[in-house]
Amino acid sequence: MKTLWIFALLSLSAGLFAQSLEQNEYYRKAVELAGQSQAAMDAASYDAAAKYAIESQKYAALSRQYIEQALEALQNPSALAAEYEVKLNPANRDCLWRIAGFNFIYGDSREWKRIYDYNRSTFRRPDNPNLIYPGQILKIPSINGEAREGRR
Repeated sequence: MKTLWIFALLSLSAGLFAQSLEQNEYYRKAVELAGQSQAAMDAASYDAAAKYAIESQKYAALSRQYIEQALEALQNPSALAAEYEVKLNPANRDCLWRIAGFNFIYGDSREWKRIYDYNRSTFRRPDNPNLIYPGQILKIPSINGEAREGRR
């Protein structure tokens, strides 16, 4: 049932979804690596083909995560997150600057210090805002009393 609902949502928002795929660097990298895998396979370089295929799968998984976030934003575009779980993204590692820039956080990367100051005591090294880790939960403080809910 969930799959059918997602398909319907994708059908209704094809233009926005297509735009999201164009902006989805993980999707582009997965496609690039799949092409390299196929080229290596055609050249009978099977070890290289396997290596590219594995990397392509990793980026495809990150692409799915990106798409899920885009779909969530479509479902509830005005919802601002109250918490953010730091993700393990090999290509684009989460950092406070990137997190603050997400539309469901602040939409402004320059607000990263607000997140840092609010969560500093939860950091492994409170003196270093660059050391965040996958799975870390960051609480997102409101700027002007805006309503926030849920975790992304």
